[in-house]
Amino acid sequence: MRLAPFTEGVEQWLKLVEQTPGATLHHRRPGPGLLQTAHGINIQLVTLEYSTAQVAGCPFVRPARPFARHLISLAHSERCGPLAKDDECRGVSPRAVASHPATRGGLEIGGPAGPPPPRETVDTSAHWTEEMQRPRKKLHHAPDRDVGRNLCHAGEAGVSAERVDSLEGLRRFYRLRHRRSLGVRPRPFRYFKLLLQIFSPTGALGVWIARLRDSDLASLVTLWVGDAPYAKKKVRSLDCPNGVNHLMFVRAMDEFAGRVRHWDRSRVDIRNRGLREIKKRLGATSTPLPHASFPRAPRDISCSELLSAPSRILSRAWRRLPLWTTHVLGTVVQGSSYE
Repeated sequence: MRLAPFTEGVEQWLKLVEQTPGATLHHRRPGPGLLQTAHGINIQLVTLEYSTAQVAGCPFVRPARPFARHLISLAHSERCGPLAKDDECRGVSPRAVASHPATRGGLEIGGPAGPPPPRETVDTSAHWTEEMQRPRKKLHHAPDRDVGRNLCHAGEAGVSAERVDSLEGLRRFYRLRHRRSLGVRPRPFRYFKLLLQIFSPTGALGVWIARLRDSDLASLVTLWVGDAPYAKKKVRSLDCPNGVNHLMFVRAMDEFAGRVRHWDRSRVDIRNRGLREIKKRLGATSTPLPHASFPRAPRDISCSELLSAPSRILSRAWRRLPLWTTHVLGTVVQGSSYE
């Protein structure tokens, strides 16, 4: 078992990633590269090696909290559990990681982590995907009747959706400032510049914008890594009419139809009933995404969609701040966490 910075041995790791089913955005080079550059996160790669070859492993970070000693697999908003070359390595890998001296302070793995005790598993998340290897007609019939009606209303009102894969498209996304309405600090715009710099040269970045006449109403950022596109970020205006988001997602779905096996629609806390219903109505399906901890689970495992009591107080205060204030503060403190 070997623990080293992600930049060391990355070429061997990428060979394992290409040979292993289930690799995701944060297993591959662009995902960790974005986190390291945007937030200065020190990503560690824990690998199980046989002879000179890597046969299993997982990327980890240490949390930004002071005195934190445990390791967390990348990343809470994605699937990024251990990868293994075969079933035998898959069974050995979690045991070896949990017994490594560097993990004595604790270990958290988002995704299936194997059977080794002692551990606690929290089942508060589900991962949503949409099957794309279907005729386009069937994809259009996948959303439920309410979504279909909303799509018709949006189309009749003159709402259109366009793809603008450029810096200007990201600026239009950023202007909608959705994270303030959620009570969460916004990312600085330089984060989105990094997205363009890292993913655009290979055509992996997609920026979808729904608009009515001269007004942008909603936007979606997708990243295409490996064999699947990821619905990474979305935003809408506070006065966005029904059906606008649906129309934007259907236009993106048309782009991916027949070209990929599935569309990764990200993780959702199972306690967030509203977001679960939206994904289900648009035709996505869910699978459990357990969160395994060694030896004990933290008190709360969630994200901005469900806040703890202290966080809710801060969230309400954040919503009342002027926009320019949230922009400045988001820029100053952006390096303390990632999603």
